[in-house]
Amino acid sequence: MAGERKIVGLVLGFAAFAGVTVVLAPIPAAAQILDPPARGIEPRRPVQLRPTLPDDAVLEEERRRAFDDGRFGPNETAPVPPVAPRQDGDEQAGEAGPGAGGDDEAAVEDDGLAGDQAARLRRLAVPQDGDPITVVEPPAPQDGLIDLSEPTAPIEGEEDITQVDMRSPEDVRAFAAEPAGYDPLLLQAEETNPVFSESRFQGFVLDPFPPIGTKIGSFLLFTTVEANYDYNSNLFASPVAFGDSSLEVRPAARLASNWSRHALEARASGDLSFHDRFPSEDDRAYLVEGLGRLDVTSRTNLQGLIAHEEAQESRSAINANTAGSRPNINVERYRAAFNHRFNRLSVQMRGGIIDTAYGDDIIDGQVQSNADRNYTLYEQAVRPKWEFSPYLFLFSDIAINQRDYDVAAFSDGILRSSTGQRYRVGVSFGDVSEILRGNISLGYGRQTPNSQELEVIDGLLIDADLAWQVTPLTVLQFTASSEVAETTTAGSGGVMERNYGLEARHSFTKYLVGLAGLGYLTRDFVGAGITEEQLTAAVGSEYYLNRWAVLFARYEHTDFQSSQPASSYTVEEVQAGVRLRH
Repeated sequence: MAGERKIVGLVLGFAAFAGVTVVLAPIPAAAQILDPPARGIEPRRPVQLRPTLPDDAVLEEERRRAFDDGRFGPNETAPVPPVAPRQDGDEQAGEAGPGAGGDDEAAVEDDGLAGDQAARLRRLAVPQDGDPITVVEPPAPQDGLIDLSEPTAPIEGEEDITQVDMRSPEDVRAFAAEPAGYDPLLLQAEETNPVFSESRFQGFVLDPFPPIGTKIGSFLLFTTVEANYDYNSNLFASPVAFGDSSLEVRPAARLASNWSRHALEARASGDLSFHDRFPSEDDRAYLVEGLGRLDVTSRTNLQGLIAHEEAQESRSAINANTAGSRPNINVERYRAAFNHRFNRLSVQMRGGIIDTAYGDDIIDGQVQSNADRNYTLYEQAVRPKWEFSPYLFLFSDIAINQRDYDVAAFSDGILRSSTGQRYRVGVSFGDVSEILRGNISLGYGRQTPNSQELEVIDGLLIDADLAWQVTPLTVLQFTASSEVAETTTAGSGGVMERNYGLEARHSFTKYLVGLAGLGYLTRDFVGAGITEEQLTAAVGSEYYLNRWAVLFARYEHTDFQSSQPASSYTVEEVQAGVRLRH
């Protein structure tokens, strides 16, 4: 009996303690608001919390700070609990605001709900101070999951679906182009070039700081200067190698108009080198050119180019000497083009004049004239192109030329004047795709010397400027060119020269870009029985310090093989320097 009395006593004591706790429990904070907000005053928007419910300690801390900083009191107004926006499937009770408690209670009584359920609905309808606000956020996409759901259609009455642009962003960029007939490769910033090609096609440029230039009125000025150390193990490109190091400086400037119609551009660049042991190999080259575009209509324009260039002949050129001085080469270029777009069909007609003059050689103190190498090239061409889409074009290119010499070759006494034809058919992938850009063509070329003593030079033509963006960090570029080059070699009327290059660029970081390339060159001296091959491999890197400075380094190996005796050689070249630009 004594044990049973103890158990009954403990139960009664526990019940009494629970009752006292309920009676003395603090009343809700809502009952302590002394000055409720006036009607018509827009309440402050509370900070929305994430769906995760905080624990009791967090709620108690929030209540304590609310009283400490004076948000609740005789002279302050309390924020009104916000009304959550109605979602599809929400119950009517979920729309109740702070003043709708009575209506909710009446609705609950009319429905005959039980007391506990009615109390639960009242708690949902009237949030209390300190209660977390439930915000339902859409789940974040998870890696590896593909969303196959269709886009939500516009709500009827809120948006005119006929005004909605349903095209992809890539299509929008493709059709938001320049006026018809505009050639983007004629007037554009040219900050990079392929490793093994003189082509001005850029493809995809891995540059974290695109050039912005300096605004001068309605023009933009772009400037660059490169300074680097260069070591060449075989400076004269001969079987007996002589190496030398040099300082190279290459300044460049480009002034381009920023007009809505028409375009005007001027360019200037220089190439200076200062060798340590062999000053005869110093470069003093420069180029100045002007370009323009006249927009006749939205579908028709005229383009023009005039340029002057002076340089020293490379030791690896077709008719270069490995001894003596290097002759100066002066080149004058004049080009014009007429462009018109009919619909999907666009046509370009172009013509050009290129005048090339060689200076004299000095070998062992004797002056050797190169007047027999001077010639003038006239070219006329037509290029129709059909657009299937902004990413696919089919084109053909038909060109004829005339090459005029004034002096017969000193080697065999035969004048090298000739006429030629070039026929090409190709595919272009445009310059707006995020995967593949550029063009490739196949064709047939023929150059017929005016003299019957020289053979006709003809063969397959392969030309390409393709860039493939494998990933946003990796770009592959393929270049190819085929042309009949001039020569004064005895018995040959021309050289069929083909050049191929493959380059890979990869961004290891945002500021570090690595490159690797392979090049292959073949030459066939038609009529002379001479063939040449050259294999080139290169690796390098570029580090972008900031928008204005780039550090670069490069190593290149060249293996040249010729069918002529004592003419093969190898070259190792290393460069390291800095490029400043604006």
